Amino acid sequence: MKTLSRDTKLGLGILLALVGMIIFAAIKQPTEETYPRLSSLSSAPDGALALKLWLQELNYPVDEQVLESFTPPDKATILFALEPFFINATELKALDQWVENGGTLIAVGEQYGMYALVDHYDFAVEYLPEGEAQPAVETPLWNSPLSGDMTNLQVRSALVTERDDHIVLAAYKGKPVLVSFEQGDGRVIFGTMPSVFTNAGLKQTGNPEQVLNILALARTRGLVWFDEWHHGVQGGAQIQGPGQFLRRTPLGQALLFALFAVFITLFLQGRGFGRPVPLPQELKRRGAWEHVTGIANLSRRAAHRPAVMLYYHDQIKRKLGQRYRLDPGMDDEQYAHKLSGFNPALDKNELLNLLKRLKRRNVSETEMVLLAVEAAQWIDT
Repeated sequence: MKTLSRDTKLGLGILLALVGMIIFAAIKQPTEETYPRLSSLSSAPDGALALKLWLQELNYPVDEQVLESFTPPDKATILFALEPFFINATELKALDQWVENGGTLIAVGEQYGMYALVDHYDFAVEYLPEGEAQPAVETPLWNSPLSGDMTNLQVRSALVTERDDHIVLAAYKGKPVLVSFEQGDGRVIFGTMPSVFTNAGLKQTGNPEQVLNILALARTRGLVWFDEWHHGVQGGAQIQGPGQFLRRTPLGQALLFALFAVFITLFLQGRGFGRPVPLPQELKRRGAWEHVTGIANLSRRAAHRPAVMLYYHDQIKRKLGQRYRLDPGMDDEQYAHKLSGFNPALDKNELLNLLKRLKRRNVSETEMVLLAVEAAQWIDT
């Protein structure tokens, strides 16, 4: 029986691995398309499909167009931004223009994507230390003529701001959880009570009334648009850069898959990328004394004797004057005069003579060694 070669076995192994990955991906493929929390396309308990269908039953026209770039529809009068993902500065500018032209923005959420939106209007989200709490109505006219029942409403965060031009509609212990304020000809409504708008939340007593109360605050009753752009539902594939091309397009994903297969093949074969370098049979390590000798020889060849002398000159003045806080950069005669004033036992003339000799430029190697020994004695005293 013929034995398979190593490369053949490797190819069959990679083929079986690819088939296994395809089967695993098919098994793990979700049977239903999943959407983010509070998406108007989601029928899950935390989705907002029921809100959209209910508004249509209340004769609110709903615009369901998928945008190629984020610009609120001109005909829309009410915009729901429910737990949006991160909104950049350009999109915030377009949103500002739409609100100032008379639109009503209803933004509700408590997750990270909401932070950029509320921060743009000088608000901040602050989590309650109690965890979950039940708020209460703060503005009496807001729930008229509807009920202000909030027994089924629980909030985990509140809004914080230094603005004084907003109306607090609901709060917990003085901390707003629902506010509204004017922006140009339009109005902005912020809330940290997203559970009210979910499919499951609308089934609970009092929550539908709260939604109707919020809708009643809109400047104009008209076309409603749900911001699904910031839930990832975007029309016209916008490919920006090679990274998005590789991740989002079938061709890019095929290239990544092929590169991955090639990498695995090369990795399993263990082939080198160059000529092998033989290991040395014997590794000789130099001793510390050999390094010191080498540095000394280099210094001798470079004629560093004046630099060595200036080093000892500086070290003497630093060591002797350290106790008396004398500046080593001082003139030698002035330094010796002041030092002898502090230490009368010091031989001033001998010190000046040594310092003068250490500043000489032309010294032999023998003279340098003798001066270094003498300087070391002064430093050690």
